[in-house]
Amino acid sequence: MVNAAVRYIRAYLLLVLCLPLVAQAQPRVLASIKPLALIAQEVAGSEANVETLLPITASPHDYPLKVSDHRRLREADLVIWIGPELESFLSRALANVPPQQIVTAYGLPGIHWPAADAHQGDKHHQHANHAHIGKDPHLWLDPRNAGVIARVLAEKLAGLHPEGAAVYHQNANDFIARVMLIDEQLHTQLRPVKAQGFAVYHEGYSHFVGRYGLHQVGYVTYAPERRPGAKHLKELQGVLKKEGKCLFIEPYYEVKSIQTMAQSLGLRIGILDPIGSEHVSSYSQLMEALGNSFLTCLADTARH
Repeated sequence: MVNAAVRYIRAYLLLVLCLPLVAQAQPRVLASIKPLALIAQEVAGSEANVETLLPITASPHDYPLKVSDHRRLREADLVIWIGPELESFLSRALANVPPQQIVTAYGLPGIHWPAADAHQGDKHHQHANHAHIGKDPHLWLDPRNAGVIARVLAEKLAGLHPEGAAVYHQNANDFIARVMLIDEQLHTQLRPVKAQGFAVYHEGYSHFVGRYGLHQVGYVTYAPERRPGAKHLKELQGVLKKEGKCLFIEPYYEVKSIQTMAQSLGLRIGILDPIGSEHVSSYSQLMEALGNSFLTCLADTARH
């Protein structure tokens, strides 16, 4: 009986030793905004849990963090954000997160900047009563930058979860191939409307406008949570009267007075959503939706 028990215990221990000691938990990734979460999810696949910090209706420029948000930041294995240039409200909270667990997209090597930003560097600019330091932080609106972010995320996730490294890198490669196809498609799609003048609701589209050579003549407000000044609006109306064909507004913001202005100038009204609605489930869908919005508004005017 004793020998049988010993043999049983030995067999059991051998079986246990042949199995992984503890299944490594999948990394928890917390993205500040939906576009970053879309990129992260496509890289992670089923090998990580990806969540978004901000609701799609919240402005990334100014958001009051809740107690539960602070807890999510502490519990995340990896946090990705654009940087203080966009989400300044996150700076203090991220000071409590180890630097190696943070990806700051704004500072990544290889990020492409619009030509105007490249010339300006990190100087201090004034735009319509709003001070801004640095370059346009809405960098996900250039597909090449999405590829840069995907590559870095794959490396970070592989370090956190080596068992999934091959999956992360393959997913990143596949993602980059897809977004480069979208990039080509957008170039072709938007080429016929490049000369059509338009204004956007807030000055956050220079990456998209610069990449596809579109003719933006102005903006309503520099940051969406700030009311535009009367002088700025008067100047904008003058420019739009001469060159404008379309005025783009955004969901989630009260824009009745802007719509009235557009109608008085005979402009078409389009809608741009740089974050992505609840129906957008991939980065490619986000970019396709933006391309379609520009094309729908500008192509119709081009035919008149």
